[in-house]
Amino acid sequence: MQERLNFVVYALSRFILSVGKYVYLFAVSYYIMYETGSALYFSINMAISIVVTVILLPFSGVLSDFGNKRKIIITGEIMNALVILGLFIYTMVHDINLMAIYLVTFLTSMIEPFVSNTFQTAITELFHKERIQKVMGYTSAILSSTVILGPILGGALFGLLSFPHIIMLFLIAYIISASLDFLLDFKLYYTEADYAEGTREEGARRRFKRDISQGFNFIADNRVFKSLLLIAALINFMAGVITIFPEKMMIHELSFQPETVGIVNAIGGLGVLAGGVAVARIKRLDNPFLLMKRGLFAFAALVVVYLLPLYFGGGIVSLVLIIGGIGISVAMALQFINIPINLFIQLVTPQHIKGRVFSTMSLCSMSIMPVGAIFYGFLYDFELYWIINIVSAILMVAVVCIFFNENLIAKSKSMYAAAKNESEELDDESIEEGIQSGATPQSI
Repeated sequence: MQERLNFVVYALSRFILSVGKYVYLFAVSYYIMYETGSALYFSINMAISIVVTVILLPFSGVLSDFGNKRKIIITGEIMNALVILGLFIYTMVHDINLMAIYLVTFLTSMIEPFVSNTFQTAITELFHKERIQKVMGYTSAILSSTVILGPILGGALFGLLSFPHIIMLFLIAYIISASLDFLLDFKLYYTEADYAEGTREEGARRRFKRDISQGFNFIADNRVFKSLLLIAALINFMAGVITIFPEKMMIHELSFQPETVGIVNAIGGLGVLAGGVAVARIKRLDNPFLLMKRGLFAFAALVVVYLLPLYFGGGIVSLVLIIGGIGISVAMALQFINIPINLFIQLVTPQHIKGRVFSTMSLCSMSIMPVGAIFYGFLYDFELYWIINIVSAILMVAVVCIFFNENLIAKSKSMYAAAKNESEELDDESIEEGIQSGATPQSI
């Protein structure tokens, strides 16, 4: 029953916060693109967030492994709420401007790595390992409704409410989310032995240096994780194709109104829902890397297809349906990439260094993201759409073919199978101990 409560609270907390974030980010994105007309200014806001996150990721990895996960998450969300409260007060007095947006992005990006990385580390302590695939799939599907609801609300509210009112809604979402997280049991599947290796007595500086380097060493010594890191870096570099280009196309090239942009983004969110449910309902996912490879090929093809609306002569309804349909396909492809990546890392990585592995993966893959954001933002201002998207798609296909070869896929499959078998053996041992002690095994 506690695991069910964990799932309901976790999903509801993430849902409310995600809706608030989408409404806020939609308002910010439309404001920047509409007021400046430049994809470069839009990408600068993204780059600020990424650079700050990358710098702090190693520290967040160590803290999430050895710190109190409950305190880290709740404290971080309260601090974020205070930042948004400060922005609300500022906009009431001075109105919104680019510098205020950039500053808030900087401050929230200092906090978010600790919260998100700790949540990733805590997943296998909130939920049983055998149910992680379903938890991640269904949670992703639930959160996909925010990808649908958020842009619609953002588009509608941007035209109806003032910027301070939108910020106030975001603030309320943070407060509710932090309150719900008090109900989570972070010790449900906690095992002290998982952290025994990381508690050796030594000097603070030497231990901190060792703690940070363990994530790098684990990945460097594993060919599968190194290839996974390369693919993650490539996807993050190409993020501008699916974040900057659609907004540039709809707002600058097609002159869509805020409500229309919100509807198009919401239609695309249906792909997140469909992809999340599809992954969750796979009866037995034995090879996450093979699923990722297929998703990457589909994503590369859709990068080229995204160009079609620019040369389509139909009316507004036809354009909305075409762009929305492409958005659905892109979102589904990304679900078949992102969920298997996280699922593989969750099950294969030892618990005592999981936080550092997640933070190292994010650090290395996201380090190139600001370069990609500025690069795509700069080039899209020259309106070189065909060249940019086709070259990007060819690059992705080439990298996938070279590094996601049959040997790597077979190796990753054996690692994943071994991790699942180990989890099942531990369950059998715990059931036997429960029977010997006179306890009755409970099913969830």
